[in-house]
Amino acid sequence: MSSEEIIDPTVQHDASVRRVLLHMVLPFVLIIMTVGAIAWVGINSYRTTSEGVSVLTRELMEATQQYIGQEVGDYIAPSAAGNLIAGGMIEHAPPLVSDKVFYSYGSVMLQKIPQLQSFYLADDQGNFTLITRSPDKGVQDRERLVVGADGKKSFHHSLFNEAGQKLREFETPAGEYDPRTRPWYKNTEKKDSIQWTQPYLFPSDKQFVMTSSLRFKRDDGHEMVFATNISLNELSAFLDKIKIGKTGSAMIVDANGRVIAGRNLMQHAEAAGWDPNKMVLDPKTYPIFALGYDHYRVRGFGPKHVEWDGKTYIAMASALPRYSQGWILLIVAPENDFGSFAHQSSRQSLQFAGIVTVFSLTLGALYIRQLRRTEAGNRRLAVQQSQLAQESGALQQVAIAPNLFDPSAEPLAITEQLAQVTGARRASLWRFLHDGAAMVCDDTYDRTQNTHSGGFEMGREELGKFFDAIEEGTPFSVSNAATDERTTRFERLVMREVGTHALAVYPVHGPHGALGMLALEEPVMLPHLLYFVELMASIAGTRFAAQSAVEAQQTTSVENTALAPVQAFGAPKSDNLLMHAEEMAAVTGASIYPSVAVLVVSFADPVVEGSKETATLIALINQLATQVQTVAQEEQLFAVEVAGHRMICMAGCTTEPDPTALFRLANAALKMRETFMGALAAADLEPVFTMGMDYGPAFGGAVGQSPTVFNLWGQTVSLAELMAESAIDPGTIQVTERVYANLRDRYLFRSRGAFFVPHLGLGRAYTLAARR
Repeated sequence: MSSEEIIDPTVQHDASVRRVLLHMVLPFVLIIMTVGAIAWVGINSYRTTSEGVSVLTRELMEATQQYIGQEVGDYIAPSAAGNLIAGGMIEHAPPLVSDKVFYSYGSVMLQKIPQLQSFYLADDQGNFTLITRSPDKGVQDRERLVVGADGKKSFHHSLFNEAGQKLREFETPAGEYDPRTRPWYKNTEKKDSIQWTQPYLFPSDKQFVMTSSLRFKRDDGHEMVFATNISLNELSAFLDKIKIGKTGSAMIVDANGRVIAGRNLMQHAEAAGWDPNKMVLDPKTYPIFALGYDHYRVRGFGPKHVEWDGKTYIAMASALPRYSQGWILLIVAPENDFGSFAHQSSRQSLQFAGIVTVFSLTLGALYIRQLRRTEAGNRRLAVQQSQLAQESGALQQVAIAPNLFDPSAEPLAITEQLAQVTGARRASLWRFLHDGAAMVCDDTYDRTQNTHSGGFEMGREELGKFFDAIEEGTPFSVSNAATDERTTRFERLVMREVGTHALAVYPVHGPHGALGMLALEEPVMLPHLLYFVELMASIAGTRFAAQSAVEAQQTTSVENTALAPVQAFGAPKSDNLLMHAEEMAAVTGASIYPSVAVLVVSFADPVVEGSKETATLIALINQLATQVQTVAQEEQLFAVEVAGHRMICMAGCTTEPDPTALFRLANAALKMRETFMGALAAADLEPVFTMGMDYGPAFGGAVGQSPTVFNLWGQTVSLAELMAESAIDPGTIQVTERVYANLRDRYLFRSRGAFFVPHLGLGRAYTLAARR
């Protein structure tokens, strides 16, 4: 009997007990604990209510006091702060326009701020202007003190509506009125701060008014006083509306105990004969306020407990803002106004504890469950929307890429967008060559370094299992490419140089099988990204198909060339000199060259069985020779010599070091390799060539007579030939360590291991893959 069929009843018993504990006992215990906790909290709250009533009341009173203090400060601030603003405006205004500035300021303030009643402006010469509210609603009265020719004074009135249109004008007698004798003018003498007058009554509209005034000196040297009248009736109405507890109230008094504002202000003023000096706190009328004021005078500001008629009250005294000049806010409220609420609240909490517990737990559980599900759904939706937007942007970038399906243009947009959308470290695009015998990298994009590279290839002989996995046509991914037999060699040749491990491979399909692949290194492959990658693979497949069409045209061109007579090619100009630069004519004798770059291309000996094959082969060789000449001229090589199946390319054959020789020869080698690959593939031939490079000193010169032939000797030539002959893979460019040391910052290399050179010892060889 297998181990999977053995039944352990002990394990099942433990699981059933655990399930009962989790599903029945634990919830029941939690419910009992919750109910007990609520009962204990309710009882304890009921016991401590009486102890917290005073604290609660005091805190509420302090909060109310701060609120009222803020409102009173806001109420008087336009008057006090407005004096500073208007005074500064008039102080620096030209005398001819000071009245206009005064009327403009006063008109706007009277329209916007209801507690302001009027504005005065007087100077040390007795000039006086006034703007005030008219008894008619929406009408302002602008007055000016005028002295007639007979010496009599009068007030010139101009009435304006809110739109600034003059309604009418008239004059009233002023008697012996002199603003310099008024309290609001005199109390600013030798003072530069805001001063307040005692409250006084305007009999016409029963308005209690206080005046704030400020003295300043105009630019012409005359002293002026700007004054603002503010109504206390509006402040009293505000205090009447405030609800403090159930029966509490507030009042404002000055430092001498005179009432400034509060509940029933007009009745209090009428009882005092409309004399503000007699409007003091009367213990008969305001007994609680009088007690609170007495406590303030003895103990200062703060909350106090006072007893009156067998009841306990809380009286609080606090200072008002600095512009109020010693005003004091008094608040009184019965203590049980707040205590009864607290007691009632505690009883209700006990009564509804059970109901609240049940409903709270049920609703809380449902709410949390639904909230978590909603949040999870929103997160998924946000991620999907963001990903879709990113994918759409990536496809748009690919769609607008110029020459996307042109085989001669690099597919930069495809690899860049693949790396950005999938979060891969590198994205590369590979296509098959030579009927699947090799695979070349069209482009590789490194997202961390923001660099592109390409042009290097891999053969089926070294990556057979990897090629087979791609040709199966099914995408696959591995978390560690070094341990998977399909990707081990690919990891060693391509991925190890940047330190990546995870690999995702997506074959690029064509009408007759796989055309290549998309490779993603260290990708973040979410499930919904598969459609995007497959779409990019389809785009790459269209590009590969265009490249195949170009190669087919090249094949047709080679076949047509093979039909031409051999005589049309002409004879070489010499037996071994195929092409040389213009500098060749200047070579007359042997010279030592300190920095020569040498490239040796070695071809396998062809096997031909008839004249037709020979003509085709000669046509192909002629095509390759022509293309080599073009490359040599583009890169300004010194000379190219052909000897049998070998071709030697040279650069830097000058007595002075040429720092660009090696770079030009490396570019020429890459161009020649791609040219040879394309031409041989078009002719349906294997890549039957290898290439070797070295860089260093050499000596050479012209030999022979009429014509002379340039020849080059030295270890540089020998090592370049050794690199070409010892290259294992066809179509590769094998270079020495000296070439690698000088080109590694601009080109991509793969290490090929060590080699032995007679008389020199061990060295290292590298494969030149592509430009960075």
